[in-house]
Amino acid sequence: MHFALRNQLSAIALIATAISAQPVFAESAFVTQASKAASFARSLISSPVTVQSTALYAPPHGGATQPTPETTVPASGGNWAGTLEIGQFNHVLQAQAGSGNSSNVGILGGTHDNVDVLQHGQGLVSNLLLVGVQGFSVDVLQPPGSAPVNMLIARLPNGALLIKR
Repeated sequence: MHFALRNQLSAIALIATAISAQPVFAESAFVTQASKAASFARSLISSPVTVQSTALYAPPHGGATQPTPETTVPASGGNWAGTLEIGQFNHVLQAQAGSGNSSNVGILGGTHDNVDVLQHGQGLVSNLLLVGVQGFSVDVLQPPGSAPVNMLIARLPNGALLIKR
């Protein structure tokens, strides 16, 4: 599995560049995650590429975004984890051991929410959706043979909390 590591320019670097007109450098690297019995004829970390810019960085507008290696190479063992986060300062961790496991986590309109999904077994399924909640911590632990977890946690307009399983 490949992971893309990118050094993004921060607002401070952009301001410093605009004021001092100094070039800004950014580096990218791809890291390969090796399986237990894998051997590689190439380096696991590619050489970083240095990009020099004398103008303010502006992200491209329009066009298609190129897929990163971690989204194009299928996970080993048939495991699948998907995350949708629409909010601020949320943290999601999905860890799977075994094969055929599937987990989906969605956070819509939440802030400072923490979700951990830990699956260890074969063919485990979990679906978790948090809507409009703030500061929640949810842990889903699925040992071998666990039942599927399907849960909705939502803050209702009247302030009540809805937990639907």
